[in-house]
Formats: sequence, structure tokens, C-alpha cells
Amino acid sequence: MLPRYQQARRAIILAVVSDDTPETVAASLTAALREGDVASALAMWDAEAAIIGPDGTAMRGRGAIEQVLCALIEHGAELDARVERVFAAGDVAVAVGTLTINGTDGAYAQEGRSLVVYRRGADGRWRIALDAPWGLPAPG
Repeated sequence: MLPRYQQARRAIILAVVSDDTPETVAASLTAALREGDVASALAMWDAEAAIIGPDGTAMRGRGAIEQVLCALIEHGAELDARVERVFAAGDVAVAVGTLTINGTDGAYAQEGRSLVVYRRGADGRWRIALDAPWGLPAPG
């Protein structure tokens, strides 16, 4: 059970998701990371999700996603995810935009184009299925 102050904070973060769109998921994810709430941040990812690194390496599954999120929080990273356009077809959506990451310790400082694929679950909520925060790598 979370302490009362964390329960209240989590309720606020998850309330943002109640008007569930890919754009609100992006905003809720950045809010959860800003608050250091890994559980809420992780809940916004599909169970089989993957993050594509700048070199094209895929980090797959909730365990890998959790490690990435914890590292961002540990380094005091502040994310600014701006969704510019969303293309949706049924229960799949692709969002293009920009992502800026600034860590208080200098780690993870970067800015670039991002591509995120969302999948709507049986519960009607959008979740991140594939995240290429640095854009897609060049064919190699």
C-alpha cells in the first residue's frame, strides 16, 4: 500500500488519463516521471511494449521499460514530450512529435524527433506499445 501522499499524487496523475487520448497519455507519463511515480508511469505502457534506442536496439517488456523509467527518475530527468500529430486507425495510433530530456546531473540531455505507437486495450485505455524517443534509426 502506498503512503497517503503518494496515493493522492497517483490519483491526480491517473485522473489526467481519464480523458484518454495518446496526447493525454504523453502528458500523464511526463507528470508521473516528474513526481517520481514509477508505478503510474509504467501503467501507461502495454505489457509487451518496447523502447527503441538511438542505435536501433529494442528494450522489450515491462521489466526493461521499468529500468529505463527508473534511470530517468534517478538522474532527475525532466521530459518535455510534445505531440504534434496523431494518426489513428481503430485501436492503433501513431504520434509524431518532439522530445526534450534534461537531467539535473547532465545525463540524458537530448532533443529530437519522436515516434510513438499507441494501442488501445480491451479496457478502452491507450497505452504506449512502441516508443522511438529519438526517432527511427537509419537503416544499417
